[in-house]
Amino acid sequence: MAKDTENTILDVARQEFVQNGFAATRMQEIADKAGINKAMLHYYFRSKEKLYQEIISQTLNRVIPIFAQSLDQDGDFWTKLERVVGTYVKLLIKEPDLPFFIMSELSQKRESFIIELKKRAQYFPAMRKFIMQIMEEQSTGKLREVPPVHIVLNIMGLCVFPFIAKPIFCTIMDIPEEDFKELMQDRVNVIMDFMHHALKVD
Repeated sequence: MAKDTENTILDVARQEFVQNGFAATRMQEIADKAGINKAMLHYYFRSKEKLYQEIISQTLNRVIPIFAQSLDQDGDFWTKLERVVGTYVKLLIKEPDLPFFIMSELSQKRESFIIELKKRAQYFPAMRKFIMQIMEEQSTGKLREVPPVHIVLNIMGLCVFPFIAKPIFCTIMDIPEEDFKELMQDRVNVIMDFMHHALKVD
């Protein structure tokens, strides 16, 4: 029961921080939407700052390791690419507000976010190893000569941007929520096809 209450608080608080920003978010509002009183909220999290830091920590602990794991397994570039794109898209379908939360963090609390990110430096070598693999496969003529950093940025953009642009895109195109989910479920195949055309050597 206590764990359920804590999870409810964290879910509500993250939504509030995303929508209102840190400064405009009120603990009373979080308590009301979580169905508890303010005293109980302070029992679980003594301050808004501590609640905020817990959400950052949980978000990074949930996101960073799964991507590192998807890159750290055996396989050639295309195997790893499909694995990481599938992981990315699946996560964002499940948690579509995640990009907005991270963007909010970077705009409001960039320094504290970077500090938290650096605490998970043990996962960074997986990305560096992936970039080295790209360079190796380019040197043997398996991939086109595109700067590896731009390849990584393109992968991130292709996965994340549709979820960021969703409110504008769905409004202009008059696409219902369920249809957007179906589009995103097809996204892995679309991205893989696009990347094959962009990088595969004929």
